[in-house]
Amino acid sequence: MTDPEVVIVGAGPAGLVLAWMLQRAEVPYVLVDRQSREQVGTLPKAGMIEYRTVQLLRDQGFPLTFDAENRRLEFRTPTTSYVFDYADLTGDRPHYVFPQHRFVADLVGALEAEGAPLLFEHPVTHVDPDGPAITAGGTTFTPRAIVGADGAGSVVARALGDRVEVQDRPLASRWLVVSARTAPLVGHTIYAVHPRGYAAHLRRGPEETRFYLEVPADVSGADLDPDELRRDLAERLGAPGALDGVEISVDDLDLRTRMTAPMQAGAVFLVGDAAHLITPAGGKGMNLAVADAVELAHGLVAAHHGDRGRLDAYSDTRLPVIAATQGFSDWFLRVLSAFSSDALGGDSSAAFVDAVREGWVRRLRDDPLLARWFAHAYAGVDASP
Repeated sequence: MTDPEVVIVGAGPAGLVLAWMLQRAEVPYVLVDRQSREQVGTLPKAGMIEYRTVQLLRDQGFPLTFDAENRRLEFRTPTTSYVFDYADLTGDRPHYVFPQHRFVADLVGALEAEGAPLLFEHPVTHVDPDGPAITAGGTTFTPRAIVGADGAGSVVARALGDRVEVQDRPLASRWLVVSARTAPLVGHTIYAVHPRGYAAHLRRGPEETRFYLEVPADVSGADLDPDELRRDLAERLGAPGALDGVEISVDDLDLRTRMTAPMQAGAVFLVGDAAHLITPAGGKGMNLAVADAVELAHGLVAAHHGDRGRLDAYSDTRLPVIAATQGFSDWFLRVLSAFSSDALGGDSSAAFVDAVREGWVRRLRDDPLLARWFAHAYAGVDASP
């Protein structure tokens, strides 16, 4: 096999977006993934695509149809309910509901239809950043660039060692991810700011809904009776009985943030969760990953034609955007979370934390300047029309 110019590790959203753009630009590459073809695109994860991300993908000619809009969210507290029409405040620019597993499955299908070099069941066993060289599935490649798009436990990122600095911060909150075989309760997102912990209702499809339920860090989903879990979740959402008898699956999610700087070292580049982790507050993770991939693809295509300027500036271009987005997500987590008291100064009382959270919700309802800022940051809109 002739060595490709680029080896991409990971068939998630970032790796596949990068592969699609290199495929269209006729830059020789190969994408490797440790999973089988059948496993890729089966796990339900993120599902809200920002307005700017959709525009970015449309501008690059991606074969994806974004049709299910999410224009509103609702804040619910024990004393108030407020429906927030953020699309109205952003000049009719909403989110789009597009589950990550469908995103991945559709892109894999489109790439395979074009005969793309996707190598499944090719786990990476060695990365030499200085070569550069990489061994996957028993084959060693010596490309001009290696891209780590292989998620939070990235083999490629670990191979960089002290060439990069990693700032990793665990948070004091655990969320249960509840996937339910049921139609959405309402046609928009719900964020319940409740004293027992945050709960959320997130649309995923006509008969599929995702929920979050915040619990103390020492509680696991496996510890809870399913009926009690359904009851608690529905009560926090202000919809008692709505989930009785609904089929659910439950996973634990321990919150943490991570920033890797720089996001490149020599011929090795990191995108998405391999470079940074962000809390789910605000739904920014997949959107950052896609934007990383698009920027890196432009740099790799330009370098293929002899101009390395954009490629060399990749990390400097992306890191300020990622840091600002981390800041938004961190702030929003403080609004939502009952247990991340470290964000409010360590040993804050429960009553104080609850008062601050509810105060932010009321301020979002009553302050048009704060509401406008939040709408643009949340929806992923860069500027007013």
